Amino acid sequence: MANIVELREMSDTKLEEMLENSREEMFNLRFQRASAQLEDYSRIKAVRREIAQLETVLNMRQLAIETAVADANVAAALAGEEWQGSARYSYEESGWQVSFANGSGKELATALVNLNKKRPHSRRQAKKVSQPQRVVSAKVAG
Repeated sequence: MANIVELREMSDTKLEEMLENSREEMFNLRFQRASAQLEDYSRIKAVRREIAQLETVLNMRQLAIETAVADANVAAALAGEEWQGSARYSYEESGWQVSFANGSGKELATALVNLNKKRPHSRRQAKKVSQPQRVVSAKVAG
């Protein structure tokens, strides 16, 4: 299994393929355990961790795109357009670099999203404290 750095650099299709294979392997391991044919029980834990890592990377990408779309500048640039968003993690900037392109491939906007900022956990804290600004920078093309 690849480490988290390698997973963040992979494409969505590759990650989804790996996730499907890991889930199939987990099914087979559970089936072997139920029929008392499983020899290496530690493999269940390893596969479960692989699945969690793959789902985390895919969900963080989706959350970064959704957060960037919620920004007013980016939302204005995407209004009335058919767009596709892609996110990749930038270690230099410690955040997700999200780029939006229309159907023909022309770049519409880019944003740097930091998902590591703390969020208030209760409603009372959310009312007291203003929400952290997760979109660090946004640039509209054109």
